[in-house]
Amino acid sequence: MKMKDGKGVIESGDTLSQIAKKNGMTLKALLGANPSIKNANQIRVGQSITIPPKAMLGGSASDNPYKYMSRDETASLAKDTEANRARLKKQKETGKSIPRDRNSKTNRAAETSTRKMQNAVKNTSAQMNPSKKNKNTGSSMSPKLQKLFRKNRR
Repeated sequence: MKMKDGKGVIESGDTLSQIAKKNGMTLKALLGANPSIKNANQIRVGQSITIPPKAMLGGSASDNPYKYMSRDETASLAKDTEANRARLKKQKETGKSIPRDRNSKTNRAAETSTRKMQNAVKNTSAQMNPSKKNKNTGSSMSPKLQKLFRKNRR
């Protein structure tokens, strides 16, 4: 993955769990920073994602990207990955493009798990950072966190 200004650009072969592990964070933390990702198993080459600075992770810094994930969340992502690999294998064998079935049970379960993880991160960060906004900046982050965030973005 290429990094630029706190953003990462997905390259061929990248997975969100590998990116989370390389950056010392959980998959939940990475998904929380990227609410536009609907399914953790569906990222594209060239897609830009936000890599949160380590100082912003709180308790989400980890060598294990699957830490804090329930068995159901892990299982649904694994089943979706397995179904996607089977589709890609068949596509390679036949030489024909086989579109992903967005209404399949495994895809819907993976999207639900992804949303749950993103909401868990959002709720946790809301508890850690009160929503009281700074009059001068309009941000709910403390001035100290804002300074640290700006420093890490450079």
